Amino acid sequence: MNLGIALGGGGAKGFAHIGVLEALEEIGIKPGFVAGTSIGAIIGAIYSLNGNARILREVANNILESKEFKDLGIDKFYTQGINKFETFKKKLFEKYYLGTLIFKRSVLKIESTERLFKKLFGDKTFNDLKIPFVCNSLDILSGEEFIFTSGPLWKAVWASCAIPGIFPPFVEDKRILIDGGTINNIPIEPLIRIGAKSIIAVYLGDRPRFEKEPETGFLITQRAYSFMRYHLDNRILSLADCIIKPDLKDCHWADFSGIDWLIQRGTEAVYKQMKDIKKVTTFWYRVKKKFLKK
Repeated sequence: MNLGIALGGGGAKGFAHIGVLEALEEIGIKPGFVAGTSIGAIIGAIYSLNGNARILREVANNILESKEFKDLGIDKFYTQGINKFETFKKKLFEKYYLGTLIFKRSVLKIESTERLFKKLFGDKTFNDLKIPFVCNSLDILSGEEFIFTSGPLWKAVWASCAIPGIFPPFVEDKRILIDGGTINNIPIEPLIRIGAKSIIAVYLGDRPRFEKEPETGFLITQRAYSFMRYHLDNRILSLADCIIKPDLKDCHWADFSGIDWLIQRGTEAVYKQMKDIKKVTTFWYRVKKKFLKK
């Protein structure tokens, strides 16, 4: 099948990808090509290595319980507390950590990051994949998107997940590679390059929502970036034949405590859009699409 699935970035929200892939298999749909960005690269690579979604929950829980993941301390960036005072403390703590970036490249250390991705993928390479898979990153020296199609998986996925300032960049062969979401948060074009003809995109984002008027230049800039990112994502999504959009508006990117809830949201999104999803997998849809392109 020339169906490809693009798994977008979004931090902890990416566990919804597991529910999407499980539900697609339940209704008899299995993509022939997979692409992932950031957390989508992690889920996509594991899925492509195993050739099915059955092992994804177990692997995800093992990741979260591992010493390597806990040592990263990503939960420090989850800024929602049980009350206003705790939320204030968490946001103050986040600003302190981000302020330290004046003096260093990232909050997380290279050694602990490498240990995590090596634990996930060991010595597996793109040659070990059961389903063709690609992931992307941004080379901040050239400004170009870099697409991984070969080599060790741990290196490729690290590069795709290297959130600026939080994860250290992946450096190799005169390239400094960071999170693919900074240039292409839903890797549809990379899927087309490796042969996918019809594309299902899984989008974890949502239109930014703000309650108060911005009072500082910093807040205006922050909002401008949020809307810029949202509208860029939508331009990218225009290339997809079908968009699966789990309802994740109440989820923080650094909240890894609700994996079962996130998986369920992914499953619900598939069944909600099952008619549209099945439509793009039909022979007549492919024929019609090919004819209209001419």
